[in-house]
Amino acid sequence: MQSIISPTNWTYCRFESGDFRAFVSFGADPETLAAGHYLYFVTVTEGEEREIHQEEHTTLSSACEALNKRYADWNFVDQSAPKEGCSSCVAH
Repeated sequence: MQSIISPTNWTYCRFESGDFRAFVSFGADPETLAAGHYLYFVTVTEGEEREIHQEEHTTLSSACEALNKRYADWNFVDQSAPKEGCSSCVAH
């Protein structure tokens, strides 16, 4: 089963390839925010901070579709999944 980014998991899932991460981010244009218009971005970063590419979409579903079309062959990462190691450790 191939995992994809969807409107139900976009806030905690992404694709990764080496140091690169592809995900949907959320924003707004100050000119249209008052009217309730939000924007969704297909964003690619190198590491945590260096933005490589960003593509604007007016709907969450179109951003998810574009992300899946371009990056679904990368590793799918579900950040809500339990991590390996002890689950009761308070040191982390």
